[in-house]
Amino acid sequence: MIYELNLDDKIEVSKIKKFLANNSDSDYMQSIEWNIIRNEKTKYFIYYVENEEIIWSCNLLEKEKNNVKYLYAPRGPVLKNSNFDLINLFLKNIKEWLSIKKYTTLVINPYINEIDLKKISSEYNYRITQNNDYSNLLDSCKLAIMDIIFNEEELIKKLPSKFRQNTRRSYRKELTSKISKEVDLDNFYKLYIQTSERHKFKPHTIEYFKKLISTYNDNLIFLEVWYKNMPLAMSIDIIYNNKLIYLYGVSSTENRNLLGMYNMQWEAIKYCINNKIPKYDFGGVFCEENDIENKDYGLYNFKKGYCYNGFIDIVPDITFTFGGNKND
Repeated sequence: MIYELNLDDKIEVSKIKKFLANNSDSDYMQSIEWNIIRNEKTKYFIYYVENEEIIWSCNLLEKEKNNVKYLYAPRGPVLKNSNFDLINLFLKNIKEWLSIKKYTTLVINPYINEIDLKKISSEYNYRITQNNDYSNLLDSCKLAIMDIIFNEEELIKKLPSKFRQNTRRSYRKELTSKISKEVDLDNFYKLYIQTSERHKFKPHTIEYFKKLISTYNDNLIFLEVWYKNMPLAMSIDIIYNNKLIYLYGVSSTENRNLLGMYNMQWEAIKYCINNKIPKYDFGGVFCEENDIENKDYGLYNFKKGYCYNGFIDIVPDITFTFGGNKND
């Protein structure tokens, strides 16, 4: 049976969190916390129980395209024991639930490859967004995740020479770095607006970040790098499922020669080493190796420098259509 999670039900919330913690492919975007902080007016957190056991869970956000509303499961669903063989049970269950809610389209993008894709039954109608269709992709299908070696000297040898040099040079620039639980939101948001202008994305409101900080609370760390009285780089990161997530990184448009971002990234990496966190997740990239005209080409190369084992390619957005329209 499918249930809609009541956030006031502490027992059920605890069960869901335990279920998510026991699934290696569970992503922070499928967490209860992510559902809470999202700005979508309509959103659901649902889960399926069989013989008193949770079989799958799914954080769902309502989106709209061409005046038609649909549901999106960012990096979802989460299937028991990360077993993608359960995908057809999920589709059968959610098809019925969507019909009740009067939705006909569902988009998912879990961590799967082409082999997993073949497990989806032919009875379901779906299409896959092209991996370079950046205007329509809801999230990246090229992931930048750094494997952490718990030895600082061994790990820095894995980086390209430019990254090694810039990292070491940054520590000779009289920079001050700090990692704490206390977010300097005023200075962070100023740098965030500068970053949004450079990279041409629509910024969140400061209220969004206040909600994020209060929601993640104990699982959040704040990194900051200063030169004298000037903030150079800051990031709000979260720890989730044995990964440090580089959630929101910002930097000053000025004084980039001081290499504040290199300093901050190495401080984050050292945090992973010291706390035995095996992976540092830089998020995705919306660019290809030879796409030099892409506005994110610089960001692509920056993340590539840290991901010495290469990017991880997954299947892009999968859109299922169950018939009809929801536009009311």
